[in-house]
Amino acid sequence: MREHTKNIIETLTNMNACLLGEGYDTRLEFIKQLVDIEVIEIPSGTELGTWTVPQEWIIRDAWVKDPEGNKIADYQANPLSLVVGSIPMHGMVSLEELRKHWHYSEEMPDATPYVFKYYTEEWGFCFPKNVLKKVNEEAVGGIKLQDGKEFIPKTADKLKEGQYEIFIDSEFRKGNMKLGVHTIKGKSEREILLFAHLDHPFQANDNLSAVACLLDIASKIKSDKTVKIIFCPETIGSTGYALTQDLSKVDFVVAVDICGNKNSILLQKSFGKEAQINRVAHLALQSLGETYRKGEFRNTIGSDEGVFNDPLIGIPGIMFSRWPYAEYHTSEDTADKIDYDSIETMGKLILKLIEIWDKDFIPKREFKGQMMRSRYGVQTENKQLNLSWDYFIYAMDGKKYLSELCADYGINFDFALETVIKMENDKKISRVSVGKKPKQKTRKQKHS
Repeated sequence: MREHTKNIIETLTNMNACLLGEGYDTRLEFIKQLVDIEVIEIPSGTELGTWTVPQEWIIRDAWVKDPEGNKIADYQANPLSLVVGSIPMHGMVSLEELRKHWHYSEEMPDATPYVFKYYTEEWGFCFPKNVLKKVNEEAVGGIKLQDGKEFIPKTADKLKEGQYEIFIDSEFRKGNMKLGVHTIKGKSEREILLFAHLDHPFQANDNLSAVACLLDIASKIKSDKTVKIIFCPETIGSTGYALTQDLSKVDFVVAVDICGNKNSILLQKSFGKEAQINRVAHLALQSLGETYRKGEFRNTIGSDEGVFNDPLIGIPGIMFSRWPYAEYHTSEDTADKIDYDSIETMGKLILKLIEIWDKDFIPKREFKGQMMRSRYGVQTENKQLNLSWDYFIYAMDGKKYLSELCADYGINFDFALETVIKMENDKKISRVSVGKKPKQKTRKQKHS
């Protein structure tokens, strides 16, 4: 698994991709060599709610020359030195004007940040902070603030005053945003959607780690449900899927992002706090036996699960990641820093999540009185655990899913399932038949 995953990440990282265009298409073609993919195309200019699919951005060359004619930024040498989506530009600007268009990372002063401006007509260049700034040893007297206080800046500009030549040879043309969908057919019409975004240039952990993770588990997924793995441009791609495809059979969505670093796994829950998938995700995380974190919907980080949680769409979506990590959106997010054990663990988590979802059902108690715990092997010396089983049985009212009962009372899902099946065989518990979920209303569009 490791060598295969490593090859995927290294190969895709070296492809200069953005939202749509040649680099992105090359990445998608590479994935098509690994798994069967249906490609959904949505043309530039298509309105998706309040979003519009942008044009294809084509870049040939870009640079900045200082007053002496030396290149201080060069797209050919470092593609991240140009803000992705920059408009064409050729002219002279002052240092003061250049400051309005440069970007650097405070946290990673030796790295070039990855910055994009897909939806505004702007231009810009990205630099390591240490190219632009130096420790200020010459400031005297401080600088007056509006409240009368003074301070001495910690840094000063390295670049000299003067005229800087800016050159950006770019153009925009109509294209097609492409979503790659790998479908694993199940017995049921119900669907599970797994998303990983594919558009960030030269970013290994964000999010080629998740792309590789989903590719690795594609052949391992065994589910009654139909599972669709979707590779797309972040946000605009998942919005395109949500607003053009039939969602009437979708149970839930999982966005997988940033899983190749050693931070603990972070679960960002769905917008609907009582959604069943939140509890199932919690139980799947418990099964790993590792430390993990939980957060409310998008309050720390978010990705392609966001649009599905819109109450007018009504599909619960969660996000798994290992956010944060130091190299985020910089030239330091490289394949050699990927931790492959972390990716493998994320894959196991997703497989366990699907397994629990498949096995989950609504149990109903068919007996009166307290459960004889010893009869079913759950009597322990731990009084609190014994009490949890009492609560678990008394709360089994034929309305709550097994996952909900397990999450509420801190009982391992696999052990609870084994015990409930024993009681079911004794006709002490039955299963409640759940009707089909109502169809979701979606806006269908046809695209060439």
